[in-house]
Amino acid sequence: MMVAAITVSAAAQTLSKKEQDLLKYANKLETSLQNPKKAGTYEPWLKLSQAYYDIYDYPNSDVYPNAQRYEVQLLSKAKQCTTEERTVGDMTYTVDCYADKDIYYDANGVVQFWLVKKPLMEDALAKSLDALLKAHKLDEYAYKNKKYPETAEKIHTAYHNTGLSYYQAGNKEKAEEFFEKAYHSTENPILNRVDTIAIYYTALMARDNGKIDKAIELFKKDLDAGYAAKGEIYAALADLYREKGEMDNFKETLEKGFSAFPENQQILVGLINYNLDTNGDSSKLFELIHQAQANEPNNASLYYVEGDINKKLGNKEAALELFQKSYDIDNTYLFGIVNKGIIYYDEALEYQDKANAELDDTKYQALIEEVNNSLKKAIEPFEQSYELAKGDPELQVAIAEYLKNIFFRFRTQSDEYMAAYEKYDAIYKQATASE
Repeated sequence: MMVAAITVSAAAQTLSKKEQDLLKYANKLETSLQNPKKAGTYEPWLKLSQAYYDIYDYPNSDVYPNAQRYEVQLLSKAKQCTTEERTVGDMTYTVDCYADKDIYYDANGVVQFWLVKKPLMEDALAKSLDALLKAHKLDEYAYKNKKYPETAEKIHTAYHNTGLSYYQAGNKEKAEEFFEKAYHSTENPILNRVDTIAIYYTALMARDNGKIDKAIELFKKDLDAGYAAKGEIYAALADLYREKGEMDNFKETLEKGFSAFPENQQILVGLINYNLDTNGDSSKLFELIHQAQANEPNNASLYYVEGDINKKLGNKEAALELFQKSYDIDNTYLFGIVNKGIIYYDEALEYQDKANAELDDTKYQALIEEVNNSLKKAIEPFEQSYELAKGDPELQVAIAEYLKNIFFRFRTQSDEYMAAYEKYDAIYKQATASE
């Protein structure tokens, strides 16, 4: 193993004495290893591994997770920094920017994570692991020495935690890089294990970074290692197959996931949607939906989905009951209740079509009565859904149009109906005036 010596240049004059000492010590060890006799023994490699790790870790010496900001400032010994606010997703951090790192604090001034932006040495962790593996290979009694697994675990943890920090900072490309280094850092004679968690995180980052094929291979690697994250990996892998248009793989993955994790809602919903999209066996579909409902009895959307399937199959009464149930479970969930109104409205149109074709006056009047009954049944669910749709102006206007049409028919029957017609007519006209 050839080692390039560190050059402590004029730039080193800007480093602290401790930093210079760390670099000089590593340089001394590197120089000694140019001697073939030294290079053939494990001790200097073990020392060099630790020296590299110390160089990597030095910027972390004055900060630790969950520390208070004033504690970090004390440890930093009044090092100069600037402060700014940074928002990542829905989180806003106060960030102290030092020459070597940025430290992110929450609203309570507690350290959430930090990122080293000016390391003392590039790739110090990789160099530390390489030297450790060299020592391990040369040491015939390495299996007795706890130093090897302890150091290897520290390196692995450092890669993993750096990946997490980049993820929290919103840099998914760097997060992917360090999670990948984390799982590779356990694939050696010292640790000799598959880090399924780091593989999973790498796959998620690769997916989010648009590297679909890489993500698929990593998810499969985890499944091959026996890790499925309670079925989440099957669901994520199936989504990627669907995105690629590989529907056979999509279906097969969902079915395997369902067999192993029948309680996983993402898998169940994926199978439900697949059966809907492909007009599959409805009995199998209802079986899947009922399994999902048993797992999440308070999930209103599952009852809405079952109602929608019944509606498509022409089972109107069952659909009405299920749409109502979805609303009863969650009276903020509007899709069931609005579809209940639509069923009654469409039913009224069907009666109207029959009435228009009916020549017998008695039968005609009976059909008109059915029209009116169905329209009046639609009023309550439409008014309920109108209130729920306040956050969706387009949907609210569509519901207002239904109500305007219904109340127009009954406007002469009472002042209440007339007022309701005028209300929804004004709403509809105002919303569509600019169209």
